[in-house]
Amino acid sequence: MGERRPLVSVVTSARGNGARIRHLLTALTEQSLPPERLEVVLVDNDPRGRHGAVAIAAHGTWPFPVRVVREARAGASRGRNRGILTARGRFVALTDPDITPSPGWLTTLTDAAQQEGAAVVGGRTDTVYPDGTVVPLQDSSARPLRECHGPLEWPEQRTRYGWPYWLTTANMLIDRASALRVGPFRTDLGRRGRLLLDCEDLEWVDRAVQRGLTAVIEPAAVVTHPVGRGETTARWFLAQGICHGICVARMHSSVRVHHAAIRADREAAAFALESLVMGWGFLDRAAAVGGMRDLARIGAYHAERIRLLGRRPPLVSPLFAALVEHFGALTGVPVVLNTSFNDHEPIVETPADALATFQAGELDALFLGDYLVEKI
Repeated sequence: MGERRPLVSVVTSARGNGARIRHLLTALTEQSLPPERLEVVLVDNDPRGRHGAVAIAAHGTWPFPVRVVREARAGASRGRNRGILTARGRFVALTDPDITPSPGWLTTLTDAAQQEGAAVVGGRTDTVYPDGTVVPLQDSSARPLRECHGPLEWPEQRTRYGWPYWLTTANMLIDRASALRVGPFRTDLGRRGRLLLDCEDLEWVDRAVQRGLTAVIEPAAVVTHPVGRGETTARWFLAQGICHGICVARMHSSVRVHHAAIRADREAAAFALESLVMGWGFLDRAAAVGGMRDLARIGAYHAERIRLLGRRPPLVSPLFAALVEHFGALTGVPVVLNTSFNDHEPIVETPADALATFQAGELDALFLGDYLVEKI
C-alpha cells in the first residue's frame, strides 16, 4: 500500500535566516492538525558556498516528514516556486522561517479552504518588534510605516479577499491544483537578496481572483511576525518605498491593479510632501520618514512605468517567461518547444478543434485559456 498523501505541505524558503528554521519546526509540532497529515518542505536559498544552514537547523527527529531542497538562484519567489513544485500535499501553506504560528493555524486555514471552495486563504499576521524600533512607530502618524511590515486591518470574521484587506506569503494557504493553474510567483517580484522587492503575493492573489478563483481571509488563523530593528530605520523605509513603487508598476503587465494600491497621483504626492515638511517642522520623525518614503515610492513607480512603457514589447509575457524558468528548474532543461497544434489535420483554430485533437491524440494535458484539461 502506497504512502498516504499529506493534507498540507508547509513550504518556507530561507536565505540568510536558516537558523530560525528550528523554531518554526518546533512550533509546527504543536499544531492541532495531526502530524501524519502534514509535511514540511524547506527551501535552501542561501548563496553558493554558504548554503547548508537550513539542513543543519532541520536535523533531528520530527513527528512529520521534513525535506530540504536547494534553489541556488536568489529570490523568495524562486524559492517558493521550487517548494510548491516539490510539495505533495493537497494544500500548500506558505510561511517564513521566523514566523510563529498559533496551534490551530493549519486546521483553521484548511477548514476555511474546504468550506469556501477557495483557491487561496490568507490568515492574520500580527507584527511585533521584540528589539524595539529606530524610527518611533507608536503614534498614528507612523501607521503608513507599520504597513510596510504587513497589514494592520483585519476583518472580524471570515470574508472574501478585497481592499482594504490583503494577503501575504507569511500566512497563506494555496490549493495546489489551483496553484498549478494560476502559475508560479513572478520572479521579478518578491525579495531577491538585498533588494526589498515585494508584491509577489499581492500579484499572485489578484491573478487568481481575476481568473475567477476564490480567495478568502480567515482572521482566526494567526501567526506572529517579528521585525528587527534594522527594518525600522529611515534608510530601510526609503529603500522599501523605492522597491515597492517599482513592483507596483510591474504588476500592471499581468493584473489589473487596484487604485488604492497605486496612490501615485498628484494628490498623493502633495500629501507626501506635506507630511515630510510638517513632520520635519514639528519634530515628528515618523511623519517625516513616511513622507520621504512615499515621495520615493511615487517617483519610483512613475519611473518604472515610463521605463516599461517606453521599451519594446517583450517577446514573451512575464508569466510565460516564469513558466519556462519553472520548467527548467523542474527538469534541468530550460526550453519549452513551441510548435503547431495539429495531428494529421489542419492547425486547430477553435476551442472545439483543440479539444477534439486532444481527445484523439496522445497528449496528457491541455491548457485552454485559463483552463487545464486532463485525461482521466
